[in-house]
Amino acid sequence: MFQSKTASFTDGVTLAYTDTGPVPGSDNYTTLVVLHGSAFNGYGCEKLHEHCHQLNLRTIIFMRREFPGSTKYSDSEIDDLHNGRKVFIDRLCVQMAEFMKQLVDSGIPKISSDGKNGGIAIMGWSMGSATAMSLFSDVSLIPAPLYEELQLYVKDLVLDDPPYVSFGFLLPEDEKTYNPWTDPKCTTPEDSNQNLMRWASSYYDEHDMSTGHVNQLDMRSATSHNTFTNWSQADLNKYYDEAAVVRCELRM
Repeated sequence: MFQSKTASFTDGVTLAYTDTGPVPGSDNYTTLVVLHGSAFNGYGCEKLHEHCHQLNLRTIIFMRREFPGSTKYSDSEIDDLHNGRKVFIDRLCVQMAEFMKQLVDSGIPKISSDGKNGGIAIMGWSMGSATAMSLFSDVSLIPAPLYEELQLYVKDLVLDDPPYVSFGFLLPEDEKTYNPWTDPKCTTPEDSNQNLMRWASSYYDEHDMSTGHVNQLDMRSATSHNTFTNWSQADLNKYYDEAAVVRCELRM
C-alpha cells in the first residue's frame, strides 16, 4: 500500500510523489527516494512499493518536474536547461535539499552507526540521475546548518543505468554507441520518441562484454521482444510522457 502526496517548496514548485510510509514496527528503516528517467514516468516504478517494507525500506517515488502532478518548467527554465546554465541544476539542488529537510522533520531514522540502516538513499534511474546528483553538486547552495543536519540522514547515492549526458560527458569521436535520439532515420521528435520507446524497452540478450568495451554491445535499435509493443493504449498513456520529454530532454 502507498499514498499519493505532494511536496511544496519555497519557490512555489510542487512535486507529486507516492510514499509507502514508515515500516511498521521498525525504528531503523532506510528511506529510498527514487527519481524516474526520461519519458518513462514514476508510475512504472510503483511495483517497488510492493516489496519495500519486507526489506526494511520506505520507498518514495517522485514525478520529476514536467511529469504528471508536478510543476511544469517555465519557458525561462527550459531556456536555462537547453543552454546548459548552472542555475538550472542549482534550482534542482535546492528543491532536493528542501525535500530531504521535510523527510527529516517527519521523524525518519538517522543513519545507524555502521551506516547499514536508517537514513536516506537517493536513487536516480537513467536521466533521473541528473536530478539525484544535483543535491551533491554545490555545497554553497545549502545553508550550513541544513547541510550539517542532512549529513546525519543522507547516506547513499544510487545511479541506475545513468546516460553519459547526465554527467555532462561528450562521447569520443570514435564511439559508435547507438543513440535513439540521433538516429538519422528519425526525422521528427515524434519519430524519435517512438524509437526511444522501442529501444529502451527491448530485451538485449546478445551483449558481449568479454572485452569490457562498449562497442561489443548489441547496437540494434530494437529487438523483437520489447515491452512497448505489448502495451495497451491505456498503458502507454499512463507510463510514457511524450510531451514532457520533447520539451525537456530531446535537445539535450
